[in-house]
Amino acid sequence: MYSRQLTLFVDGYFTSAWDAICFTALTEKQLEFTSARALLRDGQGPPAALREQTAIARIPALRHGEFWLTESLAIVEYLEDSFPPPDHARLLPEAPQARARARQIMAWLRFEQRAIRAERPWQLSVYPPEPLPPLSPGAERDTTDLLELVTRLTAAGDLGEWNIAHADLTFALWRVSRCGHPLPPVAQDLMERNVERPSIRAYIEHARPPNPPPRVRLGWTS
Repeated sequence: MYSRQLTLFVDGYFTSAWDAICFTALTEKQLEFTSARALLRDGQGPPAALREQTAIARIPALRHGEFWLTESLAIVEYLEDSFPPPDHARLLPEAPQARARARQIMAWLRFEQRAIRAERPWQLSVYPPEPLPPLSPGAERDTTDLLELVTRLTAAGDLGEWNIAHADLTFALWRVSRCGHPLPPVAQDLMERNVERPSIRAYIEHARPPNPPPRVRLGWTS
């Protein structure tokens, strides 16, 4: 494998939860990689060079040697398969049921939660937000669903041993917390414990341009 030829193409402002999970995965695996910033412009989507290389043009994109891959879930699974334990840290649980639960959580965060992502883009969690309008009923439901999910998972013992789904939940909780929504104690505890994890903190504290990005960028969501 070409472990020294890993490049992660990310949003140039480092304000995407999907970029964050790939960045976290690479860091947890202790892989040498470079980050290439793709400054997305309104309505234009990923740069033309990426569209030519990737089967599905999206950011984040991973280049491993001559192989290109997009979609954060696919990237996480590829890294787990290509750099498996015991030589590298485990991202997903070994047991089939626990691994399925982690995948379920990560899929749910991507295919649901659309309203809160639209009304509170992740960039607002790292750039000081302006006064924000109240959440719509749909975004309020998304927030309630997220917090109830964390409570259920914790009570069921599904968040005991760390895996990459914990990072996904943390970035989601960080979004709503930094935008002024209070978290119940169980969610606050999960977020605080994970934010102290070096791989997660490395993304949150990553150097960024001084000015925030545009609020709307078609073809990309956070």
